[in-house]
Amino acid sequence: MGASTVSSWVPPSLPESAATSGLVLLDRWCYIANLPNNTTAESTTSSGLSIKVTFHAARPPLVSHFCVHCPGLDFRSIGPKIVATDADLVLLCVPVDPNNTIRESDWDSFVYRPRARWLDRLPNPHPMELDDSATALVSREDGAWWEFDLHLHRSSDSKGWISKRLSVNEFERDKLIPLPQAVDRLYHETEKTITIGGEHGTVAWVDLWRGIFFCDVLKECPLLQDVPLPVPARGNWDGLLKQCDPSYLRDITISRNKKSIKYVELEFLSREEPDSIPVFNTDWVRNNSRKSQVIRDGWKSTTWNMAIPVGSWKGWHRDCVVDVKGVNLEASDPCLSDLMAMLSSKTARTWKELPVAYPILSMDDDVVYLLSQTRNRHMDKLAVMFAIDVRKARLRGLTELDVQKSTTVLPNLCTSEICRGT
Repeated sequence: MGASTVSSWVPPSLPESAATSGLVLLDRWCYIANLPNNTTAESTTSSGLSIKVTFHAARPPLVSHFCVHCPGLDFRSIGPKIVATDADLVLLCVPVDPNNTIRESDWDSFVYRPRARWLDRLPNPHPMELDDSATALVSREDGAWWEFDLHLHRSSDSKGWISKRLSVNEFERDKLIPLPQAVDRLYHETEKTITIGGEHGTVAWVDLWRGIFFCDVLKECPLLQDVPLPVPARGNWDGLLKQCDPSYLRDITISRNKKSIKYVELEFLSREEPDSIPVFNTDWVRNNSRKSQVIRDGWKSTTWNMAIPVGSWKGWHRDCVVDVKGVNLEASDPCLSDLMAMLSSKTARTWKELPVAYPILSMDDDVVYLLSQTRNRHMDKLAVMFAIDVRKARLRGLTELDVQKSTTVLPNLCTSEICRGT
């Protein structure tokens, strides 16, 4: 079998009943295919090539996806990607030359509105280079804004890009989540950006290990507000200092009604509690401890929420704590029971024994989506998405995921409300 390439990925078929008018679970990596529907929009690249974008929606835990058709570009090593969404707007980036994508300026950026079948290419911000994880799309009645630390482009006027220097009122996270001097890490490393919106176009840049920078980007003199995240769970202290990928364990989002920030953390449990771990994270850092949990015995998730507008880190409230051993399977759902039987036969494990990671928070209910990837001897790789209601400690659903991409790119899923109002 030949090596997997972006252009060889085959879009998974979705049932006709999968279309949705609510929240969706998005695959950020696009498929290369010409599969038009009533969301297909057309434009041109900066090199003059015709490009079409189509959105295929599904109800979670099924994964929605985008298809891009651009004859003339050979997407072998890397393909188009979704950078940000807000309301019914999507920010899509397409490599100008798929064989040369070292710089951000090597990409074309488009704003896509599926319902309106509208696809608009943004002007290249050169010499600025934009970072995917720190880019926000703000939907407004008088146009869309795209921001980065802080560079602004308004789609409804011709002024081009505006740049502003930002400052921080007060640094807070070192008081709650300190790091030893030996750890070579920036004060803030953005892994995710959230659009809160409102009159002042509030944006949140999230460092998933330490804290959030909030900013009212549409104010004349915007400032950054530093709000630490809750202290990491004890089982994750070592991961923080080793600078493990925080998205493996954590996620954050805004509720669909824009009234609260939601945060979730996974903690892998061990059969025996490590010896001599201090009670407080600050003491553990000071003592320079490095205790790793070797023998895993399940996991638990903890969700938090904070009201908007945000005051300080003391506004975080612990919401739900769920141990996998206490999660129930709804036996009354025959389809779910059949899927569970299939999963057990393929893996020789119960779902509670499967490794999980990369939690994704739902925006409008108490569901957390968890990814499980496994490969047993004599079988192909298997990827499954679980939907768990953390309020009721119940498995709400599961679905198999497309594993074509897993040999080429890391999982890159998110929730979005781009189907709102359709």
